[in-house]
Amino acid sequence: MHVDARAMLWFSRFLARHYHHAGDETVITRDALEAYLVWVTASHLAPHTSSTYITCLRGFLDACRRHHWLPALSASAALYHDDLPSRPRPRFIPEFVMNQLEDPDRLAVLPDATPRALVVVIMETGLRANDACSLPFNPVIDDSAGWPCLRYFNAKMAAEQLVPLSPIAADTIRAQQADLVRRWPPGPPVLFPAPHSNPDGTRPFSYAILRQRLARWQDDIDVRDEAGQPVRATAHQFRHTLGTRLINQGVAQHVIQRLLGHASPQMTARYASLHDTTVRRAFDEYCRQRVNLHGERTVYDPAGVTADAEWTKHNMARVQASLPNGYRGRPPQQDCPHPNACLTCPDFQTTPAFLDVHRRQRDETRVLIATTEADGRFRLAANHRHVHDNLDQLIDTLEAIGDST
Repeated sequence: MHVDARAMLWFSRFLARHYHHAGDETVITRDALEAYLVWVTASHLAPHTSSTYITCLRGFLDACRRHHWLPALSASAALYHDDLPSRPRPRFIPEFVMNQLEDPDRLAVLPDATPRALVVVIMETGLRANDACSLPFNPVIDDSAGWPCLRYFNAKMAAEQLVPLSPIAADTIRAQQADLVRRWPPGPPVLFPAPHSNPDGTRPFSYAILRQRLARWQDDIDVRDEAGQPVRATAHQFRHTLGTRLINQGVAQHVIQRLLGHASPQMTARYASLHDTTVRRAFDEYCRQRVNLHGERTVYDPAGVTADAEWTKHNMARVQASLPNGYRGRPPQQDCPHPNACLTCPDFQTTPAFLDVHRRQRDETRVLIATTEADGRFRLAANHRHVHDNLDQLIDTLEAIGDST
């Protein structure tokens, strides 16, 4: 309600400034709304805030029509889906910065146990800060296997939710409970009570205080990025970071949607989009180091017309065929008649990451050549020699690539 009220206040300011002569709802036309979109987008508001205000106004106009609140409202006074700004990508915290924030010694710099435990729980669970602040004293229940789960009320979804806890989060909650019992036997009603003017521990920690403590703490520990510049992370960015980490680890989107309590798959898909961008950069780098069966570097242009198709083929092929010494360059729609003869296959590709494997296989192939020749199996020895020669070419080229990088 507070956000809706602020959104309407901004729209009221716009009308008062540009349409002060109007006396009723007839002033709200499509032209006026388009002018407001330009005005609020060009304001000092953060993109997420301006997007929220526009969404709230759209909901208000829809409610006016449904409930006949403004009978004289113009039929053209509507905001459409394509009027809404595109949602920003998740603002995850880079791992270089997260390593500093998750460091136990730096966490210990936080002045007292309650905000310290609250920060750890948000980091580990991805809870929205307001949901974490209002956790009850004992929010943990065990599943059928005895694993601790966190039960909380998802205020945005207006529903109770259960999520599995990491060992770090579970231990942090237990330690926080033990600390509270010493101060308020047998324990206050909330897990994270406010630090001041709270004699019975019933008032929960507020988001405003958490934001202040986070900012002061990061200044105290001097958080910096890889370029040495000071940075500042917010509590909500911990949520984005957890979602991004899970996507990068291959966790299915629908699982992350349930874990983070997203209302729709589209919200979780933003993390997947970010993951695709990250992995695509890694794929382009892989292609620059790629070597075919004959030890020849393949030519690849990330901006070429076939780059997207090759990216798709690479992902599909890696699902179907995982090789111990490289990758299969054959499209997945085409069956491979020689699944165990990759080092004589024209579709085989590899990178310097597999150099140790190739060297070991070359040594083993030399033994096979000597053994088969001693047994008089010269045709088989010739096949092994063919593999050995290909390995020689591969290793020479891969070593040259490794030296150049």
